[in-house]
Amino acid sequence: MSTVNMRIGIIGTGFISELHLEALKWVNGVSVIGCCDVNKGAADSFAKRWNLPASYSNISEFLEKEKPDVVHVLVPPDYHFSVAKTVMDCGINVFLEKPMCLNSEECRELVRIAQKKNVKLGINHNAVYYPLFQRLLKDLASCRIGKPEYVSLFFGGPLGQLDFGKFGHWMFQEPGNIMLEQGPHPISLLREIVGDIQSLKATLSGKRELGKDQFFYDRWQAIAECEKGHAFLHLSFGNKYSSQRAIHVYGQDGVISLDLLNNNYLIQEKSVFPDYLDPTANALRYFPPVIEGIKGFTDYALSKLKIKPRSDAFFMTMKNSVGAFYDALQHGNPLPSDGQDGLKVIESCEKWIAASDVPANPPKPQLFIDQKSEEGEEILITGATGFIGTQMAEQLISQGKRVRVLVRNPRGLKPSLYSPLVNIIKGDVTDPEAVRKAVSGVKYVYHLAHALGQTWDDFVRLNVEPTKNLANACLKEKVKYFVFASTIAVYYYGDTSGIVSGSTQIDQKPHRRNEYARSKIVIENMLSDMKKQGLPLIIVRPGIVVGKGGMLTHSGVGQWTRDNVCAYWGQGDNPLPFVLAEDVASGLINMMTQPGLTGKSFNLVGDVRLSAREYIAYLKKYSQRNIKDFAYPMKLCFLSECFKFAIKFAGGDRKGLLSYRDLSNRAVPAEFDCNEEKLLLKWQPCQDKEEFASKAIGWAF
Repeated sequence: MSTVNMRIGIIGTGFISELHLEALKWVNGVSVIGCCDVNKGAADSFAKRWNLPASYSNISEFLEKEKPDVVHVLVPPDYHFSVAKTVMDCGINVFLEKPMCLNSEECRELVRIAQKKNVKLGINHNAVYYPLFQRLLKDLASCRIGKPEYVSLFFGGPLGQLDFGKFGHWMFQEPGNIMLEQGPHPISLLREIVGDIQSLKATLSGKRELGKDQFFYDRWQAIAECEKGHAFLHLSFGNKYSSQRAIHVYGQDGVISLDLLNNNYLIQEKSVFPDYLDPTANALRYFPPVIEGIKGFTDYALSKLKIKPRSDAFFMTMKNSVGAFYDALQHGNPLPSDGQDGLKVIESCEKWIAASDVPANPPKPQLFIDQKSEEGEEILITGATGFIGTQMAEQLISQGKRVRVLVRNPRGLKPSLYSPLVNIIKGDVTDPEAVRKAVSGVKYVYHLAHALGQTWDDFVRLNVEPTKNLANACLKEKVKYFVFASTIAVYYYGDTSGIVSGSTQIDQKPHRRNEYARSKIVIENMLSDMKKQGLPLIIVRPGIVVGKGGMLTHSGVGQWTRDNVCAYWGQGDNPLPFVLAEDVASGLINMMTQPGLTGKSFNLVGDVRLSAREYIAYLKKYSQRNIKDFAYPMKLCFLSECFKFAIKFAGGDRKGLLSYRDLSNRAVPAEFDCNEEKLLLKWQPCQDKEEFASKAIGWAF
């Protein structure tokens, strides 16, 4: 195959695709000719960001029209097999994200198809391309510590989808799925050192119930017999575990230790000195990691200035893995990680799952989907898998009310919502047909759903336009109330008198605000215009929402650089507009029984308004952790932002927002008057400070 003008296609435009595109910029002789995603809006947005000439939502059409030489398959793992098969059946080479497939049978079938169609199948086991790990392989090859006999791999720490309650992700649908998702990293590293796992003994702990009959185990450990040695493997998931990516390799002549997260490399070997000097000689080996740490920061700063290429460890794994695949492909060499390698890794994952004796989740009751509207079903909630939406649905169920929810993935619903009183419409707020079906026949619509994006165009596509479609459906169906959940971030407190009520004017300069606040301001203005067409609009602006299932490290409190390090916005002494999620839900529900609310705006802020310092004090008390907290004056914070922005700007990065107006707003230097809310909504939030602290923080401990 020619080494020039190789046409590359992308299928799947999620987070990982951004890294693939950035890595492909470093490969000579290739051009990315288009992308494909079942969500056409996502595909269009991705193509625009990366200046791609074409975007599709249909795979067959994409392959037929664009005729790529290689396709990067970057869809969710449960679609790896079907999409890779479709591509290879067309005689096209595939570069497939890990895990290769969800079982070894599917892996074998893809290997068979690759052989039959005479195409290349590469697997992105990028972890083996950590620069430190490549250095380890060289030291082992030179017998620096003798033959490696024992390996310890310790991988632990937060898992975004788990910590944020996104339980609809495929990795949570069966307890063993987490091993298929996360296991390939340590297993691919282990294979490079001591070969494939022959047998293992495993333990499993940390059982958690995520959803109705949906269980998860957050701690997996195994002792393995491998082809060329022995190993201990540890995996732990969740923010209660310290972040670790540590590898220790033991040989007869020494030990090599790698800290992949902090980019530290340490060799402890037998020195040439007599015994009385040997400890001192070994202590001196700790100096090089310090120098490496300084070099790492320097490289980061220079990369931002575009003086040096990007060189952070994780990106280098992607860059080097993608580069190695194309180097082999263009020169006709064996692939560094092919389908057989992917199969071996999945077989090892299956051995680990089997040795752990992981029970399968019992079948879930079939309560849905898209049932016909029934009498008494008057309430629609979008965003029912979210924090406030779940609380609201639970309270409605406890009152015996029927509720309809529009959700993208029903598997993400909490166990409490598996009720005959809940009718689930499976769909997305970006889909006009799903919205029409969901709104049909209801009286009250609560729009609580909100998505995040990478660009302003994403916020428009995912939030502004869907809200407009939902509002138009409400006009057509003549609903009684359309309740839009906004945020107190729509205010600019520098424009207020220090007292904020529901009638206070929102920020008139949305372009100088972050994209989340800006999108809420734009939506509020749009909906207010639609009131002239008869839209029965109620705007609700919750404060800093806390409570069971929420994030303890709330960004409304301060800037969290770690889960135990918080810099207050400002001095941290002013009372913050906290409110319990359950109180927000009760306020929303009370609207249904109160007349004359159309056209009004309500701020739902609780009566207990802790300062940031008080909040952290309670968090220390309940968690019994050493949480480091300190003031972060807004002018100092802004200077820091200016410094970071200047580095990026000098390096050619013109993205992002530098706005003191937006930054200073985070300290919320205002008081909230919610007397009208209490009167009109018959609303009474929690008033007792200790009860509030228990419900806001104590629930987690």
